[in-house]
This record gives sequence, C-alpha cells and structure tokens, in this order.
Amino acid sequence: MATIEYIQKYDIAYYAGGNNSKNYSYRAIIGLRRNDGSLIGAAYFHRSQDTLPDTDSQSSSGYIYVHYPESDFWHVYDMLRNEDPVYVRYVPGWEMASINTSLEPVGEEET
Repeated sequence: MATIEYIQKYDIAYYAGGNNSKNYSYRAIIGLRRNDGSLIGAAYFHRSQDTLPDTDSQSSSGYIYVHYPESDFWHVYDMLRNEDPVYVRYVPGWEMASINTSLEPVGEEET
C-alpha cells in the first residue's frame, strides 16, 4: 500500500565543496517536514548519475528517500514554493517515490 504524507514545511541544504565535491554525492537535500517540523523524508539531488540509486526507498520508521539528478532541483523547489497542498508518496511494489500536488483546475492562476 502506498504511503502518502502532506508536506507542510521544508528546509534546503545546497552544497558547494569546490574540488572536494567529488567526495560528496549530493548537490542538495530538501528536508520534507510535517507542520511540527518532524521529518517525513528528504529529496536527494545527486551530482552524478553514478551515485543515483536504481530505486527510492522507505525505512522501517517511515522515512521516505526520494532521489533525483541535480538538474531536477529547481523543478522540485518551484513546486514546494508555489503549490499547496504538496504530498510525498512512496509505492513499495514499484520502489518509487514522488512529490505531488493535488488536483487543480485547468487555467488556475496562483494568487
């Protein structure tokens, strides 16, 4: 059965590193949080396709690991900034997670 959680807050770590960046897989990590600040999971943005895992995952505690190439960072960030509600979803049989909005009418303008 899929796990779906409402993302109410987020935080971002956007890493630099210069020449040392080859020793750290992530360009950025976005923490996906409940309203009380507790973690639901995180979106990991990989510097290289070589470190991108074949699947997403969910720990036994429910933490959802969502993996993207670093080129997807701005798309996910834009969704978190501009859409409401936003959810993180994990489907065990597919071993795939996603960050989703709810249904919206065609042509809706943001206010």
